[in-house]
Amino acid sequence: MADSAITSVKNITSTRKVVDARDIGKIHIPAENTHLFENKAKQMFSIAEGVGRNLGLVESAASPNAFKNQINEVLEKYNWDVETFQKTKLKPVDKLSETELSIMKEVRDVVLKPTSDTALQKTIPGQDIEKYISGVYTEIGGYVAKIDDMGHIKNYDDVVESSRLDYSFPDGWRPYPEDGDTYGKIVFKSQKIDSIEIPYGERFGGTNIDGPPCTLNGFTGSRNGEIVPEWQFDDRYLPKQGAEIYKVINGNEILVGVFNGKKFVAVN
Repeated sequence: MADSAITSVKNITSTRKVVDARDIGKIHIPAENTHLFENKAKQMFSIAEGVGRNLGLVESAASPNAFKNQINEVLEKYNWDVETFQKTKLKPVDKLSETELSIMKEVRDVVLKPTSDTALQKTIPGQDIEKYISGVYTEIGGYVAKIDDMGHIKNYDDVVESSRLDYSFPDGWRPYPEDGDTYGKIVFKSQKIDSIEIPYGERFGGTNIDGPPCTLNGFTGSRNGEIVPEWQFDDRYLPKQGAEIYKVINGNEILVGVFNGKKFVAVN
């Protein structure tokens, strides 16, 4: 799969820039490559269908399978609207009433757990991209989300807010700086699905003790209208072969590496 992905990228990237899908109509495509571009676009536009099919083309709208497109139906059972959900989602868990706690947990538990065929996204700081490409890093762990729920979110500020990556370490270092424009994105599948769980805090029956901006309720604390159910690996694991790593600059995705089963191989 890695060889196929690399070959495809070499065939289509030399004559076009990687841009947001909203700008595709503005691209000048040489006549001799128009047919090739159309065929590749048809084959690769939806990364939610599987790892190895995006190759730099981006989505501008949330997948029909995104939980944000399903939550209204779920909330009807509780006579809640999305606004009520969003406000409750941001409450500290120790401030939730028993009713709110019960509803939030039931809503989160509706989200289907990833399988070994589910495309996932791990967002990484821009400075870590080279560490994966060079082989210093090979494994993935920590917090992840389904591509269905995150794949449509591209711009740096939107990704940072949607995943609440606006945290700093005790020494003041912030992996995703406020004035940044670049981050890394790994699109992958995993065989270690039994090692992934909802990052619930104690009141939700879990063991997560991470501090803010972690909500401890299984959703990111996004304040921009996005709804992102998050998942957490209990350790770091190798992804399945064919995982892709992108460098994303100002919302434009550039495929820079493909996992060959042992390490990420650079795509030139």
